[in-house]
Order: sequence, then structure tokens, then C-alpha cells
Amino acid sequence: MMTKILQKEPIKINCPQCKLETKDIWICQMDSVIGKRYAYLCVNCEKLLGISKNLISTSVLLKGKINFTQN
Repeated sequence: MMTKILQKEPIKINCPQCKLETKDIWICQMDSVIGKRYAYLCVNCEKLLGISKNLISTSVLLKGKINFTQN
């Protein structure tokens, strides 16, 4: 069984998908048999920015240490 928790976090980034500046991102916490995962989504285009095993704090995102770019 998988559960999901969705929350909106205030953060200012430029989305690599839609190229627009956003002031918020969606963080979706997903619990499953393989453990917790966190998906980060753009509020403008609703495309996936990244997935992590650990919750990335908004303070780390604000310092620019996490970069949501396409490979």
C-alpha cells in the first residue's frame, strides 16, 4: 500500500521544464514498501523537478545548493 502527502512550500526557483520563475513548489511524500520518497513538482507546469530519499529542506533550496536541472 502506498500513501501520499502533498504540501506546498514557498521557494523561488526557475523551473527547468517551463522556464518560468515560481515562488512555490509542491512536495509529495510517498510511503511505499521501498521506503519514503519525496517528489518535487513545479506549481506552474506540474512537471517533476526531482525525487529524493531525504526531504530537502527549504533552507538548503534557498541557499542554491540543490539545482533542479535537466541532464
